[in-house]
Amino acid sequence: MRKIKVSSTIIQEAQNIVDKVYAPLEGFLDKENFLSVLDNMRLINGLVWSIPIIFDIDQKEAKAIAKEGKISIEDGKKRAILENVEVYPFPKNKFAQKIFQTTSREHPGVLMLSKMGDYLVSGKVTEIKPLIVQPVNWKYYLNPEATKEVFRKNKWRKIVAFQTRNPPHLSHEYIQKQALKKTDGLFVNPIIGPKKEGDFHDRYIIGAYKVLIDRYYPQERTLLGTFHTYMRYAGPREAIFHALVRRNFGCTHMIIGRDHAGVGNFYGSYAAQEIFDNFSEEELGITILKYKNAVFCRKCNKMVLDGSCEHSDKDKIFLSGTELRGKLARDDFIPKEFMRREVADYLRGNRKKLFV
Repeated sequence: MRKIKVSSTIIQEAQNIVDKVYAPLEGFLDKENFLSVLDNMRLINGLVWSIPIIFDIDQKEAKAIAKEGKISIEDGKKRAILENVEVYPFPKNKFAQKIFQTTSREHPGVLMLSKMGDYLVSGKVTEIKPLIVQPVNWKYYLNPEATKEVFRKNKWRKIVAFQTRNPPHLSHEYIQKQALKKTDGLFVNPIIGPKKEGDFHDRYIIGAYKVLIDRYYPQERTLLGTFHTYMRYAGPREAIFHALVRRNFGCTHMIIGRDHAGVGNFYGSYAAQEIFDNFSEEELGITILKYKNAVFCRKCNKMVLDGSCEHSDKDKIFLSGTELRGKLARDDFIPKEFMRREVADYLRGNRKKLFV
């Protein structure tokens, strides 16, 4: 059996398959399912799936394993076994257009794509074993079996998930607590893994949420857990993907806000909400809670959903992850209308180490 050295990203995707984070997938997509997902956002069996889970290799590796039915892949930390291996060309331009809606390298997903190999490997992941002890970021990881057990023990019947790649500002907190009014428990589930330059390092996303949750959230109704993968920045397609994953973790509801998984101006502000109109709640297996942007209204002296009060935009503070990153990079003062003081102090105290 041939062994291939791969990135930790590929091994992590294999781990997610084994852990059933990516259910119903049992392996990296074969060509037929890959093309079906690109064209239809469905597997060939009709089940909804919006982003292919892929394993890329270069031409030399493709030739080396072309006739192998079973291979071993490892990154020095874990080893996985793939069976029923198939190798096929990677249609990168089609992938970029379908998944990112652009072929511009100004898009971080397209830039990442340009650095990948020209072939894809499919195969069922039949085994994965650790080679060393996992790093500290895994402290907060619970696989779907474990999260469902937590929900069961807490007697949560309705669980709402919140996806993030940023520390929490008041807009996030407001929307999460609005959703919590409709459900029994909140699962804050930040993505831990590779991100674009300028994004926050994982440890400070987790740290900021720990500060917020410990002080301002109902402990008996809140769970912080990590989702280990890489950001695609695929906007609407990634919103579907994120919802399906949280369904697998056992969540019944998912928050989708303004520009979910977006980047720059590549997607409309609410495109990630509109894409869900193409699917029924029954086939997704999760209820989508759509929220407009939450802003601080000086006249109301509180957080409100954009458009829900009669005051003009000049009376409002519009919050965003982009603006937060800018304030911290410049060491600007962060007002209480933007972020909880304890969270701001935590981030400013680590300002020189915050960013990728």
